[in-house]
Amino acid sequence: MKPGEAPPSTAEPVKLRQDLVALALDNETIVFCEADQRLIGLNVSASAVFHELQRGASTSELPARLVSKGLASRKDAGQWVAGALDVLGTQGLLESRERAQPPAEAPVGENRLLSLRVSKMPPYDPMEQAIERRYRLLQTRALFRFGHPAQARLVDSVFGHLATEEAFEPTVVMEIQALSSDGGKHLRSRIYRDGEAINSVPRLSHLGPFVKGALWQTAINNYDFQFYIHSGVVGTGETCILLPAAAGSGKSSLTAALTHAGYLYFSDEVALIERKTFRVPPMPLAICSKSTGWEIMQRYYPDLHQLPIHRRDDDKLVRYIPPPSGSVRQRPAPVSHIIFPRYQAGAASELRRLTRSDALGRLMAECMAASERFDLAKVRELVDWIAQTECFSLTFSSLDEAVALVKATVPK
Repeated sequence: MKPGEAPPSTAEPVKLRQDLVALALDNETIVFCEADQRLIGLNVSASAVFHELQRGASTSELPARLVSKGLASRKDAGQWVAGALDVLGTQGLLESRERAQPPAEAPVGENRLLSLRVSKMPPYDPMEQAIERRYRLLQTRALFRFGHPAQARLVDSVFGHLATEEAFEPTVVMEIQALSSDGGKHLRSRIYRDGEAINSVPRLSHLGPFVKGALWQTAINNYDFQFYIHSGVVGTGETCILLPAAAGSGKSSLTAALTHAGYLYFSDEVALIERKTFRVPPMPLAICSKSTGWEIMQRYYPDLHQLPIHRRDDDKLVRYIPPPSGSVRQRPAPVSHIIFPRYQAGAASELRRLTRSDALGRLMAECMAASERFDLAKVRELVDWIAQTECFSLTFSSLDEAVALVKATVPK
């Protein structure tokens, strides 16, 4: 291919789909596909190719137009166009390419196991005698009724800091009935929510993680949010920082270390972004620390080894660290910064600014749920919001270094 020449792959006419809307974000572009419910971020060169195609440019004209805009040299323009068209095609934005397929559904093996457990539970028959605890989370007022003191002790180790003596009218009642199993060696729990069977837990060590998830799910379903993001969240006083990341990224450890350093604690894994305001309320469930991180976390929480050990359904051993007294913020706060953390053993710790289109794509990848379908008005609100938010990636191998980088960028 000669310098500046259109790539061979563009010999056929190339047209954009007609149902796309482009929104400017800094000097890049966010493309909204309402039919697919997707947002695609395009960098500067891909944005230029997209807009030139919108204006009716042929593929043979594209290299020269990139050169005229100062986005590529004559030598490299053809390759840049080929790369941009490949991105547009891969994302399903071209008429001549198949549309991107939705992600495959998650395995349902665990759900089948849970359904099997529930199907074997008898109809709800309330206990006459029970140990009662009351907890508040977001707008949920939960009354828990325990059949055995050990159940109350284990659940209190997970969210005892949310306990209240207030005699409220509950919005949800969780009843945890106790039965012995294996000849009395183990305590089995039958769990009912508002009289509906939701699980039968075979060991006491499994109870805390499941009940935490059940309360968490109930509180989220009762809250009017726009997006549910898998993210740590810490507060700076008047604003908050999102730390979105997949499991295994060091997100919870970094959240705990930042909280220990004086930031307010919102959550180590849930960011509920409110509609219209884009504020984030505190979701202050205990910080989940996996066994692989106990040695590091004990530097920040010396009493960690005294906390009960729980076993999750994925067979991981965890401890739950209650937030430090006074660290929990009570009011929703606007987001000032989004930092995407990634632990990498042996790597130099680095905080690097991200383009907002890249950050928006990463953020949506960690979106676990949206309260309603996207339309153009909602997408415009989302783009306007992130346009005012500082966005970074954080690679780290040392928690101390990671905290120092965050503190230098976002003073508490």
